[in-house]
Amino acid sequence: MEIRKLIDLKATNPYLRFGTDVLELEKSIQTLGLIAPIVISPDNVILAGARRFKALLNLGYTEAPVMIVDKGALESELVSIDENLVRKDLSKIEIEGHLRRAKEIYQKLNPHEEVELKTSNSPAVDSSEEIEIQKKKIVLPSEKFLNLVAEKTGLSPKQIHEAINRDEMASAGVKEARKNGQLSLSQTNEIVKLKKDEQQKSLSHIKSLPVREIKKFVKIAKAKGVDIAIKETPNDPNAREFLEIEITLKKLLKKFKQLKIEGISLSDLPGDTQKLFKAVMNFSGDDAYYPTIGNEDYKEESLQ
Repeated sequence: MEIRKLIDLKATNPYLRFGTDVLELEKSIQTLGLIAPIVISPDNVILAGARRFKALLNLGYTEAPVMIVDKGALESELVSIDENLVRKDLSKIEIEGHLRRAKEIYQKLNPHEEVELKTSNSPAVDSSEEIEIQKKKIVLPSEKFLNLVAEKTGLSPKQIHEAINRDEMASAGVKEARKNGQLSLSQTNEIVKLKKDEQQKSLSHIKSLPVREIKKFVKIAKAKGVDIAIKETPNDPNAREFLEIEITLKKLLKKFKQLKIEGISLSDLPGDTQKLFKAVMNFSGDDAYYPTIGNEDYKEESLQ
């Protein structure tokens, strides 16, 4: 631990995040002081603590305690990634990118942990060729890596694995669409089952489809190609709205069936609920949509 002048520290690390509010951190420093030091490399590059650095400058500090991490480039990068992964304001895409890069670094630093070899209790390997095949059985990412990241982030190993897979498999267009809020996580999980060039080719068509239709699209695309899949999955501009209505009506029907079993009809429900139900039925203009739940007296005049 040392004291360094803030003016000498270099904020050139691409993982540093300066575009966030540090007002609360400034208040904390004024009250408690700087609890955690700024982490730097031997040549004064900030590896972790960008917000602390910014807050100290805003408060007029000229120097601060630092912790020097004298390791290689990969280890230093991993320190910066770890710092970011515990932050709460990262987007899902940023988290996935960090996790993927962390996995790549971990594998380079610990290649021996990624190889599955037969144990002495396993059947004997007969040839050098079979031995080489065994050495190529890679666990990506390793269980140890997943557990380490899970401890730091609070995410489950499964969530971490899926996040890394999404980042590795998604095309640039899919990532951009997610970033702009045009794709949900569920939609992305289906789209990335296609090859990256197929994702790009079909993106404009499928990004407005509900997940159920995207699953259908992916299945057709794998069997017949993207062009056929586009033709066989019409892009209805109201598809999402229709699906939401369908899901809501299914839930409503399920509730009515439960009430019928208990001997309860719509007329037993609160008045506001009855009026709302009648308004929906009046909108449909079709009495055939009224569910039979054991009592017909709610089929009265529609709400005016």
